[in-house]
Amino acid sequence: MKTIFSIWIKPKKTFEFIATQDEEKNDKIINWLFFIISMSVGFSNVDDINKLLDGNYFIGLIIAMLVSGLMGLFLLKHIFSLIFWASGKIFQGKGTKKEIQLVIAYSLVPNLVLLLIGLILIIPAIILDNYGLISYQHPITHFILWIFTLRIMIFGLAYFNKYSYGYSILTIFIPLAIVQGLLLGIKYLLM
Repeated sequence: MKTIFSIWIKPKKTFEFIATQDEEKNDKIINWLFFIISMSVGFSNVDDINKLLDGNYFIGLIIAMLVSGLMGLFLLKHIFSLIFWASGKIFQGKGTKKEIQLVIAYSLVPNLVLLLIGLILIIPAIILDNYGLISYQHPITHFILWIFTLRIMIFGLAYFNKYSYGYSILTIFIPLAIVQGLLLGIKYLLM
């Protein structure tokens, strides 16, 4: 089963299949997915990195992709997974930290589309001498990918934590609400 493709249309069956796989294989998949998916953030941040380096655009792109990939690997694997695991425990979730890492890794698979678009647009960017094409940012694309990401995460959290989809939604939105509240509080204090 090609889990990268099946997660889009059959998330529950895909998570059932993933749960039967070897833990070492799943750990490698988690690391690769977190790293590669985080690299797509490098495309959107390449302009900032290039301003800092004041040099070749493609060297800045490579550095931005590597740095964002490594940061994403650390943040997603250790910080975000722990937050969603702890949030699931509020509702007596049965999932382990590794299972929650799998859910987060596979729920971010739709963001591979952004990486693919960025890689495809490198050639037209070179031909047209318009490097802004590489950092493709269209809100409709992001919204559609966000819907797929949310759907996969809800199914995965419900499957591994052995609770309802409503609790899955709460498991996702409670940490997000707390982080948003903290950010707004910090912004209010700095004003």
